[in-house]
Amino acid sequence: MPLVRILKSILLILSTGYIFMYFSEHLFWARVHPGDSFNDWFLTWIVYSLMAFIFLVLVSHFRVNDIWSLFLVGAIFGWIDEGIVVQTAYDMFPLSISFTALAWHALITVWIGWYATQKSLLSKDTWSIFKFATTLGFFYGVWAINWWLEPEGGVSSVPEFATYSFITTSLVNLAYWLVNWSSSESFILNRWVIIFISGVFALYFCFVTIPTAPLAAIILPTLFGLTYLGLRQNRMNEGEGSLLDIHSGHIPFWKYISLLVLPVTSVLIYTLAISLNLQWHTNWILYIITTPLGFVLFGISLYKIWQRKSISSLE
Repeated sequence: MPLVRILKSILLILSTGYIFMYFSEHLFWARVHPGDSFNDWFLTWIVYSLMAFIFLVLVSHFRVNDIWSLFLVGAIFGWIDEGIVVQTAYDMFPLSISFTALAWHALITVWIGWYATQKSLLSKDTWSIFKFATTLGFFYGVWAINWWLEPEGGVSSVPEFATYSFITTSLVNLAYWLVNWSSSESFILNRWVIIFISGVFALYFCFVTIPTAPLAAIILPTLFGLTYLGLRQNRMNEGEGSLLDIHSGHIPFWKYISLLVLPVTSVLIYTLAISLNLQWHTNWILYIITTPLGFVLFGISLYKIWQRKSISSLE
């Protein structure tokens, strides 16, 4: 296979990995931790890129063409992250099944960060990306103030928050550009690479996750099995192609620059919150809304896929 295609495939994986890291880590924590280092961030990026590889494989193999089957793949990504890499999926069972795997990773990272942002960038509506980035920036700023009241949190100064927000968003801008430049046609489905990376996660699950959280041995295979049945049915329902095709299409450079409206808006909201000395538990508002929503969307996703099976069988 051509070297250029291999390099583009690697860039697609790494860029998708950073998009996942931005929405799952940078946006979530909204600040630099005291113990953070470049090496920690680099290692986190690599782990997210490995999960992004699995995500891209699933989207391609199961012919994911709509938001409902995409949510199922997002659920798998979320459970790999929260149920294998870390073990938070078992901390407050059963609510922890949804938050954060479904309520944040599938909903915010995948639906909003990976799908909706790229769709907005490719939209012919000139104002689409401005409206989208402003809305996301507002959410970011409001969410960020929740850490002021958390034991492991703290109040970042406005310059600190602005620097963090602009740098990470500029990097994710580059990631979106690389994803678009790499294109879905470059993605290589190599059986041995898939087996190797899947095996790494499987070994970690057996030798790290299960000893740490024995309940994982029952919960995670059950969740993966249920999701697999839905995705397998989706593959039977769909024709060729997948949402990876969203990467294709020309995106003007100014649209990437427009994404910087996101940190501008978030910094304005953050500055206003500091000036008013707001003491809001915005995290609890999100938990209350998105935790049950994660379960609901997962159920709807399975229902939508199996409903299409019933309709197609009648035809």
